[in-house]
Amino acid sequence: MAVLAELISLFVIGPSLMFSVGLLAGTAISITGFMILVRSGQYLLEKETKAPVLLGYVIRLVLYAVCFFICIKASLRCGAGCGCGFITIHCGILFLYGIVYNFFKKKKNPLNDWTTPKKWNDLSVYDEDDDWPDRS
Repeated sequence: MAVLAELISLFVIGPSLMFSVGLLAGTAISITGFMILVRSGQYLLEKETKAPVLLGYVIRLVLYAVCFFICIKASLRCGAGCGCGFITIHCGILFLYGIVYNFFKKKKNPLNDWTTPKKWNDLSVYDEDDDWPDRS
């Protein structure tokens, strides 16, 4: 998506090194933000405390703000590229899971695998002394 944004910017604003730098910085910070989000989610599941999620949110917010502030101070085009870089990951997710899987159905969506019926065990037929069925 970042390459697509760069190609579109070549036609809209022409070749601009500052836009490319801002786009690269915004995309890198966006990827880093998603990695922090995943890590804080893992800590939430492991430790069952909300503190890592709040700390991860604050860290991501500060990273986005510092990156955007530095880019906007460099130039307006760098700031615009940074803003586009922030949403490249989101646009990729929207394109892959929102458009390709829902409209074209070329691949099976791994996040929404409800097309095959699931076999559920009826646990009400088992007593405490019964052996549970073998799942192999």
